[in-house]
Amino acid sequence: MSVYGGPSAEVLVRRIVESSIGAVTPSTLFEKSFRLSRGSLNAFGIPADMNLHKIVRCVAIGKSAEAMAFEVRKVLGSCASGIIATPVNRHLDVDGFEFMKTGHPFPDERSLKAGEAVERVVAEAGEKDLLLFLISGGGTASIFVPVEGVTLEESNRLLKFMLDGGVPIDRINLVRRHLSRYGGGKLSQLALNRKKISFVISDVVGDDLSAIAGGPTVKDDSSPAEALEFLEKSGLLARSPGSIKTALLRQQSVHSETQFDYGLFKVIASNRAALSAAEKSGIENGFNTTVMTRYWESDPMEAAKLLVSVARSIELDDAPTTRPALVLAGGETTVRLTGNGIGGRNQHLVLSALYELAELHLKGIPLERTTIFSFGTDGKDGSSEAAGAFASLATFAKVNGGLQELEDYIRRCDSNNFFAKYGGLINTGPTDTNVMDVFGIIVV
Repeated sequence: MSVYGGPSAEVLVRRIVESSIGAVTPSTLFEKSFRLSRGSLNAFGIPADMNLHKIVRCVAIGKSAEAMAFEVRKVLGSCASGIIATPVNRHLDVDGFEFMKTGHPFPDERSLKAGEAVERVVAEAGEKDLLLFLISGGGTASIFVPVEGVTLEESNRLLKFMLDGGVPIDRINLVRRHLSRYGGGKLSQLALNRKKISFVISDVVGDDLSAIAGGPTVKDDSSPAEALEFLEKSGLLARSPGSIKTALLRQQSVHSETQFDYGLFKVIASNRAALSAAEKSGIENGFNTTVMTRYWESDPMEAAKLLVSVARSIELDDAPTTRPALVLAGGETTVRLTGNGIGGRNQHLVLSALYELAELHLKGIPLERTTIFSFGTDGKDGSSEAAGAFASLATFAKVNGGLQELEDYIRRCDSNNFFAKYGGLINTGPTDTNVMDVFGIIVV
């Protein structure tokens, strides 16, 4: 217990993790909003007469794919069948569904096979069938088949350039969907004039449907020419195989002639819901709680500096709120890799924030009441198996090498090994959901 009589910062972090992830899992979402009564299906506010649709074909892709398919099968029974393409290990054994484990973040040969299998399921849908697309983050890699003229190796080489270079995720999504046979609504072409509904768990800032899993069933207002322009201006095109430019030019030539039939769609979970649950948890535990933003996009070090500056203001000036305080943010940061360590954007953010706290401490400004935390709602942060981390000056007190040791871990992008050594890892295992990150500061 802390001196103010409430839960410790570590206890609050654990409660925030549990509540925010729990609010956006498929089991929670479908139990509330996917119900069948007397032949009428109410699916997240979208009605469907099941007397007209004896067969329900499901395409489930991304990190939440198996869990979403499980919930659909639980309600609709044997009339629902289909395919699950996911980077997450099989753990639910959904009857009637073919399970296909795929690569992530780099698609692999398994992703190619899954994409082709999904294409068959969609193309075979009959006029009276209902097509359900269950879409979540990670779906781009799960069914990635490159457009004509580009090999998987070539597209992955470009993806590695973008990831290692810290390219913003929206630009990565732009390029990938125009290099994908199914991205940007192209999967919809395979089932024109069919009853289609897409249920989406959003893992992008602002819930841009075209960016979630490559937007295989929704309208994309961007163009292959826009992707090509970005690659040219960023210098990435000069480093890419010549096939990339040729393919994007070819895609642009047919882009305006493509006919799309998108069907209905619904975002059923997003970072907003996770943050709201975290906010509620803070309030229930007696903290003055504020959501600073739901649209965070930056480098982790920039995020760390701002979070520590807010913590300093709360500790020293009781502004913008008074202790005990919880300040939350949601979104996603992007790491520019400078080493070959183990870690991810959340742990890197927390380690960078610890460095800022340590610097202030050595200058005679010890923020001893502050804890910084950050975690990914999918339970896996970067190249590590942790979801994220939390840290305070109590963590720094264990570090024999002082600031120099922190700098070394940051430079190597080795945040996971740091927190494995000194404590503070947040481990959840796979969560069956993915709505980006939740991070913030606790000041007791």
